[in-house]
Amino acid sequence: MTDSPTVAGGPPKLPSHIKKPNEEAHKKALEELNTRIDKLKKQQDAVKEKINKLPGKSDNTRRDELRAQLSDLRDKQAEIKKGKQAVYEQLDALNDSIRKKVNNIKSFQAKVPYKTTAEVDARINELEAKIESGVRLVEEKKMLQEISLLKRSRTQVEGLDEQQEAINKERLIYNELRKNVDDSESKKFSEQYEKANAELKTIQTDQNQAREVRNKLYDERTRIKGLLDEEYNQLRSMRDEYRKANDEYYTFLRQLREYKREQEKLRKQQLEQEKRQEAAQQELEEASLPAFEHEITLCDNLCNFLQGFLNDGSSSNKENQSTPETTPGQASLPGGRELSIPEGVVLKKKSEREEDYFIGGGKKKKGTKNGPPKEKKEKAVDTLKLPLATVEGFFEVKVTVPTKYSDIPSTLEKLKERKEQYLTEQPKVTEENKKRAQEKIAAMQKKYEEEQKLAEAEAAEKKAAEANAQVESEQPPVVETTATATTESQ
Repeated sequence: MTDSPTVAGGPPKLPSHIKKPNEEAHKKALEELNTRIDKLKKQQDAVKEKINKLPGKSDNTRRDELRAQLSDLRDKQAEIKKGKQAVYEQLDALNDSIRKKVNNIKSFQAKVPYKTTAEVDARINELEAKIESGVRLVEEKKMLQEISLLKRSRTQVEGLDEQQEAINKERLIYNELRKNVDDSESKKFSEQYEKANAELKTIQTDQNQAREVRNKLYDERTRIKGLLDEEYNQLRSMRDEYRKANDEYYTFLRQLREYKREQEKLRKQQLEQEKRQEAAQQELEEASLPAFEHEITLCDNLCNFLQGFLNDGSSSNKENQSTPETTPGQASLPGGRELSIPEGVVLKKKSEREEDYFIGGGKKKKGTKNGPPKEKKEKAVDTLKLPLATVEGFFEVKVTVPTKYSDIPSTLEKLKERKEQYLTEQPKVTEENKKRAQEKIAAMQKKYEEEQKLAEAEAAEKKAAEANAQVESEQPPVVETTATATTESQ
């Protein structure tokens, strides 16, 4: 027989980083988070309402009309200008020349902050007076450098006056030419152009302001959507962390329960194994006992029982056989002898055992009322009455039951022969019984091992299925709240 099953390792221990999640704290955090989400949703709804109240797509009919009018006026002015192309070219040349000279003057004035030669001379005199009054050597060097620079710039300042006079002359020429070009029709077109252009600018300004308001609302909606996404991401993360902690904790509890179930299962298996070993040991011990012990003992008891009848010299008192009042294992026989009764055999009174007795001798023949009584008495005396248990003993050893006192000697011989037969076959049958018991025990052990292998295979399949289910459950689920937030944000 194999050893009793054992459990490898001890019970599972709860890791330090795994604790039972606080459901109340989790619910409170979710409630606070949902409160913030509801607040942001209300703000989002308010912004949506403002956006919906904005005027729809503006009517650009007037704007298009003004643009067409301006284009027409430009074309008309171009036709007028085309007729006076030479004058306009001269005006453009004068305008370019004036613009260039003005830029030169502004560039020079940005470098030299003096507009006239008098201002330059005044600054030079001021610096020379300071030098004559006495200053430190460093300051004197700086002042001398500035005087030298001012003297070089004085010539350029003198040129500014000449350029300014040239600009004034060109402006006079430009104005004279302009007066000749600006007639009443051209002036009328210019006024219409300026009026239409002013109205167009007003329309564009209003549209720009409306667009700016709309863009601000769109930006606010985008900002709120971003905040909502952050809150929903936090909500998803919080739920995932709680679910993960909850799964880890209850996975440990499941492992602990599984360990306890396995322990209980192994304990039951151990008890069954012990019982099986005890039963096998008992069956082997019983099979190892000498065969036919019961039959041999029964033959001896039956021989002793019948021998008691032969040892009796008087047959006159045979009808006064033992009664239940005799000592167990002893029976009184005629002549004052005692009969040894096999263990378990009970003798009763004649009145109580009439139906239990086996009476041999065949059927009674009808005789005459006045027939010879002596022959009848002899037949009754020769009849052997045996208890039913004794008769069953003869059946058990397969020996013919004696029905007469005269059959006792032959029956004793048959019992002795039967006993010798049992003794002869005893070693062989004992070995066969022992072999059969060992084969039965081996078959039981083989069946037990097959059941164990089948149970282990089923347990392995169950664990593999649980592992697959756990891997599938660890995949990130689609959170419904995120989808709702995205839909509403759109």
